[in-house]
Amino acid sequence: LLGPVEGGTRLTVLGTPFRESATLRCRFEDRSKTVTARHLGFGQLECLAPSQAGVGVRAVEVSLNAQQFSTSGVAFTYVPTVALSSVWPSRGASEGGTAVTVHGSGLTALSEQLGYLQCRFNSTVVRGSLVADDTLVCNSTSTPPGVVGVEVTTNGRDFSASGVQYEFISVLVSEVAPWSGPELGGTLVTLVGGGFGDVELSCRFGDEASVVASVHGAESVRCVSPSGAPTGWASVELL
Repeated sequence: LLGPVEGGTRLTVLGTPFRESATLRCRFEDRSKTVTARHLGFGQLECLAPSQAGVGVRAVEVSLNAQQFSTSGVAFTYVPTVALSSVWPSRGASEGGTAVTVHGSGLTALSEQLGYLQCRFNSTVVRGSLVADDTLVCNSTSTPPGVVGVEVTTNGRDFSASGVQYEFISVLVSEVAPWSGPELGGTLVTLVGGGFGDVELSCRFGDEASVVASVHGAESVRCVSPSGAPTGWASVELL
């Protein structure tokens, strides 16, 4: 498991049967980094990771009497604390599907490899993809219109508290022109509606991959139909 150097990660320790006791302890390698443990049940303890001066692996050991500790060498990795600076775009359709680029510090490739790198839009959590040391991308999900907080975790538990915000806006489409085009693609399609404004959007034709849309005022969006789509009617969605 991973946790930020500032500490506070709620860690569940599994092992031989533990008994309820006031002397249960977890030690994170250094004797000065010993914390009280809480008995959860058969073979389970819980303790809060203490803060550390730097990143790296620490051996976690357990004591039943606050004196003698185990020597199992179970590893807990301290990683940098995540701090976000901005998101782009800052707004997107409430239907979701917008690729949101999140900038910040404390992001690690190890977190992505373990499946821990995630974004949270208010209470909705989605997987993130690391594209640079200070940048990840997360796809927004369907959310009612409004402003939400965006935070990131590198261990699936502890989220940043940077206060970065993202706005979900309502986008409505009332007209599509033209209604048809060749299956080879390349048709410039205009979508008329409302709520477009200054926002990054993309078009999706049926089940095909989305294509970039260009916004022309608050009521018009244009995109080029993709090639390779099967003949027949297809839905057109703005994301």
